[in-house]
Amino acid sequence: MGILTKEGYEKLKREVEQLKEVEMPRAAADLKEAIAQGDISENAAYDEARDRKSDTERRIKEIEKKLAGSTIAEVGVGGGKIEIGKSFSTKDKDSGNEREFFLVGSEDAMPSEGKISFDSPIGQAFWGKKEGETVEVTTPNGKKLYIITKVY
Repeated sequence: MGILTKEGYEKLKREVEQLKEVEMPRAAADLKEAIAQGDISENAAYDEARDRKSDTERRIKEIEKKLAGSTIAEVGVGGGKIEIGKSFSTKDKDSGNEREFFLVGSEDAMPSEGKISFDSPIGQAFWGKKEGETVEVTTPNGKKLYIITKVY
């Protein structure tokens, strides 16, 4: 069972709708056209259309399974604790560099955009912490200390 933010859940719903309403009909039409060309034993268009249809079906099943087995994180109010669905700002205690993060479910994670999964090492380090606390995070470059400057 996974945890998704509402944004992540909606994104997956839109993707599965796109696959069902646009990609599957397109793949089916391409497959039908390739079959109409005759001998399918050496028909590259047939092989490509069949593979695309199969890949699309697999992705639809994968997304539907994720959606069915996931819960949408409820964003807490008050308390100022870092939890799924909350953004927070940090300051590197050594360099003074500031960075903003958004704690999300594993399906929503995009570290390059500051969206960190609650079950990643950095997400676990910040989980439940409050503004003003110092957090030690183990990174590939060693241990770093961060001060939480804001939780919102």
